Amino acid sequence: MSLNPEKEAKMLRDCVLLENIEHGYSMWHFIRYKRVADIINDMKGKHLLDVGCGIGLFDFLIANKEIIGVDIDRKNLKDAIRVRENYKLKRSTFFPLVADLHAPSFKEKFDVVVCLEVLEHLPDDKRALAALLSVLKEDGFLVITLPNALRIEFPQLFRLALRPKDLCPEHLREYQVNNVHESLLTSFPLEIEKLSGVYLDFPLFHILNLPIRSFSSIQFSTRFLFFAYKALFRIYTIFWAELEKLFWRHAYYILIISRKSSAR
Repeated sequence: MSLNPEKEAKMLRDCVLLENIEHGYSMWHFIRYKRVADIINDMKGKHLLDVGCGIGLFDFLIANKEIIGVDIDRKNLKDAIRVRENYKLKRSTFFPLVADLHAPSFKEKFDVVVCLEVLEHLPDDKRALAALLSVLKEDGFLVITLPNALRIEFPQLFRLALRPKDLCPEHLREYQVNNVHESLLTSFPLEIEKLSGVYLDFPLFHILNLPIRSFSSIQFSTRFLFFAYKALFRIYTIFWAELEKLFWRHAYYILIISRKSSAR
């Protein structure tokens, strides 16, 4: 018996939250996934390429699209398949492939190309961006998120420092809202449709992070953690998301949605 779309979407959202907990991911990963997925679900086109898909949690939240998930780590893709098998989800809309972003070998082109938190890890982000555009249809959408160098982090505020002291150790660079177009996008045939921030640091996550991790270390039930995460997400969406709209320039992630244009 098939679920109606609303119940199915809720079930998949809960799956992502559970896997977030199982893999030790932070709540803001889920917030980023959910925000971007909601935008993509309103886009036209059936064929989506998710570059750097990891274990494919973001793709759980995408509806009515055929998804090819690409990652350079074969273990990530094996986990992506295993997760779907655990939840008895259909695999017919998600196809995992091991591939190098710099040398995509697709004959077809995609309506939407997604690249979340990947470019900052690569030595040549412009070369990678050119590779993404090579597999994107004319008038197709490129959706990327990047770490925001001007993000506000509450632990930093408590120490009276408005900016993070250092870049994340895994990042080769971070980006700024004010100059990301000139520093990254300007030489490409892209028209920016949306530029905003995702996830303004939410203090409750940090206040509750230690006790939640402590509970986890003594093997508190996944059910407890699941309901705690759901409660935090609900608080965030009802109250904190409105504040985020005002201070989006200082959010964790820069979200850029652009359309490939042949006019340039």
